[in-house]
Amino acid sequence: MFSCVPAQKRTVIETLTRLFNETSEALGGSHAVRAKRREIDDNSKKIGALFAKLNNGDISETAAEKHVQLCQALDRCDFPTALKIQGDLTTNYWDECSFWLATLKRMIRVRQNAR
Repeated sequence: MFSCVPAQKRTVIETLTRLFNETSEALGGSHAVRAKRREIDDNSKKIGALFAKLNNGDISETAAEKHVQLCQALDRCDFPTALKIQGDLTTNYWDECSFWLATLKRMIRVRQNAR
C-alpha cells in the first residue's frame, strides 16, 4: 500500500498504525458513541494524510526524521519525549505538518492515559 516509503520511514507507518488502533480501542472501538466515533474517523483521516505524504515523498527529510524519532519514543512508551518532539514539529514544521499534528498529540495523550 505504501510501497514508495523508504524502509526507515516505514516504522512511522507501523508505529502510528498501532497507536491509532490502541487509541481507537481506548475510545470505545466499534462501540464508540457518536462523538468518539467522529474522533476516531478524524484520527484516521489525518494520520492517513501523513502516510500519503510519506509515500509520495511530499515531506521534507528533516520533518520525516522527526516523525521517526517521535515513533521511536512511542515504541519505548516514552510519552513525554514523544510529546516534546510533537511540540518541536508544531513549532518548526507547522506549515508542512499542521494537518495531523493536533491529532498526533491527542492520540499520544489518549494512549498515555490508557496505561
